[in-house]
Amino acid sequence: MLKEPTYLEDHQVDESLDSELRGLLSTCFVNGDAAEVFRCQRFFKDKPQHRYMRWHQGQLIAHVAVHEKQVLIDGVSKPICGIAEVCVAEDYRGKGLVKELLAEIHQQRAEAGDEFSVLFGDTEVYSSSGYQGVGNMSCSFDGESWVKVDHVMVKSLNQEWPNQPVKLIGIPF
Repeated sequence: MLKEPTYLEDHQVDESLDSELRGLLSTCFVNGDAAEVFRCQRFFKDKPQHRYMRWHQGQLIAHVAVHEKQVLIDGVSKPICGIAEVCVAEDYRGKGLVKELLAEIHQQRAEAGDEFSVLFGDTEVYSSSGYQGVGNMSCSFDGESWVKVDHVMVKSLNQEWPNQPVKLIGIPF
C-alpha cells in the first residue's frame, strides 16, 4: 500500500532525504545537463520552497517541487506556484501519482492565494490535470529584456489566465 503524500518545506529536507531526492531526480531526468545537475543538488535552477512526495515501502517513488513566484499582468504582481522537478520512479509510472500530487498542490496553493499554477512541460502529460498551453508568457534572463518562452502550461486556481502579455519575475523554475 502506498503512503499518503508527504509535504515538506524545502528547508526541512535533511541530508538523507536530500540524497534520496537527488537519486530519484537524476534517474528521472537523464537527458541534457539535468542528470549531472541533480547528482549535485536537489533542484535544477532555483531552490523551491515546497516539496510534495509519495513513498512506498520506505522508498521515495514520486516528487513534485513547488516554487512561490510572481507574474506581472498589466504591471500588477500576481502570486503563482511554479511546478518543477516532477518525477516518478520507473516502476510506478502510469499509476496517477503525479495527478494526485498535483491535485493536492492545486488545492493548497489556491487556498494560499496563488492565482495560477504554471509549469514548463508537454500538453499530453499535464492536460489531464487541467493544464493548458499558453503562448503569452515571457521571462527576463538579463533583468532588462523580455523573451517569450515556449512549453508554458497553466492551470487557473483563483483567476482566469489573461490574453495580454504575462511576465514571469525572477529565475524560471
